[in-house]
Amino acid sequence: MKVFIRLIKLLKPQLPLMLLGALLSVITVLANISLLAISGWFITLMAIGGITGITVNYFTPAAIIRFLAIVRTAGRYAERMLTHRATFNALAYLRHYFYQQLEPLLPYYQIDLRSGDLLARLQQDIDNLDNFYLRVLLPIFVVLISVPIVCYALASFSIIIAWLMLSALLVVAIVLPLISYFTSKKLAIEKTRLESHLTETLVNGISAIKTLLVYQVGINYQRSVANITQHYYDVRYKLVKINAISNAVTFLFIHLSALACLFILLPALASGEIDSKSLVAIILLVLVSFETVSSMPLAMQLLPQTLASAERLFTIIDKEKPTIDGLKDVHDGDISFDRFTFYYPEQTKASLMDISLSVKKGEKVAIVGASGAGKSTLVNLLMGFWPTGDSLKSNNNGLLSTNNLGTISVAGQPLNELKQESLRHHIALMSQKGHIFDASIADNLRLAKHDATDEEMRNVCKQVNLIEFIDNLPNGLNTWLGSTGIGLSGGQVQRLQIAQVLLQSANLLILDEPTKGLDRNNEQVVMSNLLAHVEHQQKSLLLITHKPLMLQQMDKIIVMEQGRIIAQGSHDDLINNNSYYQTLLNYF
Repeated sequence: MKVFIRLIKLLKPQLPLMLLGALLSVITVLANISLLAISGWFITLMAIGGITGITVNYFTPAAIIRFLAIVRTAGRYAERMLTHRATFNALAYLRHYFYQQLEPLLPYYQIDLRSGDLLARLQQDIDNLDNFYLRVLLPIFVVLISVPIVCYALASFSIIIAWLMLSALLVVAIVLPLISYFTSKKLAIEKTRLESHLTETLVNGISAIKTLLVYQVGINYQRSVANITQHYYDVRYKLVKINAISNAVTFLFIHLSALACLFILLPALASGEIDSKSLVAIILLVLVSFETVSSMPLAMQLLPQTLASAERLFTIIDKEKPTIDGLKDVHDGDISFDRFTFYYPEQTKASLMDISLSVKKGEKVAIVGASGAGKSTLVNLLMGFWPTGDSLKSNNNGLLSTNNLGTISVAGQPLNELKQESLRHHIALMSQKGHIFDASIADNLRLAKHDATDEEMRNVCKQVNLIEFIDNLPNGLNTWLGSTGIGLSGGQVQRLQIAQVLLQSANLLILDEPTKGLDRNNEQVVMSNLLAHVEHQQKSLLLITHKPLMLQQMDKIIVMEQGRIIAQGSHDDLINNNSYYQTLLNYF
């Protein structure tokens, strides 16, 4: 029930349109019921008039029938327009809302969330919420408004019939749907889980297709996908069977109810309490009144699936959001880590321990260490992706509680007190997992500087030795790149990302393995131009690399192992006095 109420509150901006659509749906249903009942009464009247030769006023009932037909047709069109518009608006709003809630969580909780699972939740689960208004809320609203009106109309003919139909309608609207709900609840939840699992498996399989082919396990992976698919369709088949049985029972109950009403009214017809015209009208009214509750069995079957999808989405966004955005602007100055320790969310082992280092203004600093040493964690903290300082104190989600985590500061200001927007202007990052968008080369470069001129873009491309390649393309900078940079080699993608960093007006450049995948010639040209750019602009440089060519030109090198700094110094000092540093360079 909590999830149901929360969804209602979440859709509050769309409620006016949703209520208007529901009101039109009620009007359309009532117009359809009235049309059939009055048509039956009118046809019977005309038949009697034809047999007996009595004078019949057919203008008034004919006009009413035309009016109801117009209301039903126009109402159905307007109802479909409004309810589907409300559904589309609600889906668009939900996608935006969940992405908005997810964005600040991803950098912090990314270690616990897989891309395939996220894709399933953001796409499939939100698509399942499509049913919430159109096939769950709308039928409930129609039942609550229409059933009392129909029963009141029947009471004007017969109190017994009115009570009988109220009971029958409640059985079809509540009892049968509840049976369908409890019968299909586990299956609906399992269906939602399997949909997510299947999407995740397919996404991961496509991402790892080369690995699967290399190790010749593609057939086995296909079998696992086929097994999940078969299980998924078995569950869907069971749900369809439940829905079919529910529909059959409902159909049978409706006609038995109409037959019961007929037998109840026959004595009244014989005694003259009602005439034949009214009898036909009542029976038709009884039959068509079940239209008010006909969607309830399906609504109750879809409800657990919809709520399960909503709960999966809420599970993600309910994770505690770390406080990482301060109020102060960033000023140019030294960057300092003072005895800083960091724990990932819900982990008890520190990823960084007692880190103390500084990057002075205009200084070139390199960080080296084996995989898992904590280099990327340190950089991500400096970019403000994870909270620091007071934001890391204990909370209800089990984050570690400690008062001695140390500090990170920029120009003397604690990092957690700085504005994120200002921090991102101050620091430019090139990570190993940078993304090239499905856009033109110029568009990708303008991500770093939205108002960059062609001359500026050509200049940075020249610095990374990419301009000759671009000039040979038919559309130059306007050449369209495919998804994830299809059309560029790995080295060209790497150089384009370096160009993005050079285009920014940041005071500190952070580059994570910038020459990875570059040949010797390009490596020398790019690094020479990069260092010249840093010195000319008087920028600071923080470099993660194991290339001796670059390490020799650094002012200071930080050596990390298992989350700790074990040595600092120049390349010459470390290569002569630190065996671990020597081992690292020989290994890489």
